[in-house]
Amino acid sequence: MKNPKLAAELVKTVVNAVSVPVTVKMRAGWDESSKNAVELSKMCEHEGAAAITVHGRTRAQMYAPPVDLDIIKAVKNAVKIPVIANGDVISPADVKRMYKQTGCDHVSIGRGACGRPWIFSHINVFMKDGTILEEPSVEERMEILKKHIKLMLLYKGEHIAFREARKHAAWYIKGIKGAAAFRRDCAGISSLVDLENLCERVVDGM
Repeated sequence: MKNPKLAAELVKTVVNAVSVPVTVKMRAGWDESSKNAVELSKMCEHEGAAAITVHGRTRAQMYAPPVDLDIIKAVKNAVKIPVIANGDVISPADVKRMYKQTGCDHVSIGRGACGRPWIFSHINVFMKDGTILEEPSVEERMEILKKHIKLMLLYKGEHIAFREARKHAAWYIKGIKGAAAFRRDCAGISSLVDLENLCERVVDGM
């Protein structure tokens, strides 16, 4: 975002090189003094971008301050292509707030889904009739974790799947009693037996 002209040229090059829709994700700007998401969004639209995702913080802010919904709204008002809002979405209520305050077309969820893949079905129910579903029990969470890792094994193979399983397991146990100790055990996962043993210890520790 430090060089909007170059960014737009890159979008144009990709658009001309592929036959699929090209989307662009950006932040509000590089820092507080250069919030140029609106400018860059219009440039990307002009070069053929099919949609824009905006994370409502600057690069310098990373993830600390509250997300700026006004900048997302400003981008939505500036372009005709779909705008996808991103940032601080960790609950169904956050999704509804994002739609209401920004006018966005869609909402993107990042960290809010880490270790909580059920968030999407919870959002669908909440957006349909306002029902707030309870979080899964620890036992249910561990069963979902095991299913998650087994699917990763099918798609990625053992070497990659078990390396990635360590961070996913740590996300799944976040907030659970004894999570700090269990996170250390997550680092040692290298087989399904290791995963099964970890899940069993987590459930037994409740």
